[in-house]
Amino acid sequence: MPWDEYNFVTVDRKRLMIVTHRTDVTLGFEARFQHEVLFNKYLAFLHTVLPPTTEFTEKAWKW
Repeated sequence: MPWDEYNFVTVDRKRLMIVTHRTDVTLGFEARFQHEVLFNKYLAFLHTVLPPTTEFTEKAWKW
C-alpha cells in the first residue's frame, strides 16, 4: 500500500473509527473497531507508516 499518498487521518474516538485519506476527504478508507485496544494499536501503527507531515485530527466523522 502506498502509505506516502495518505496525508490526513480523522480519528473518531466515539465511534471507534479511523479514516485515512488524501487531500480530498472522499479518497481514502475507513477502519472501524469493536474494541478500544485494537483501535489504539492501529492508530499507533499509522503513526509509524504515514509520512511525518500527516495531519491527525480528532473529530466526529460525518460521512
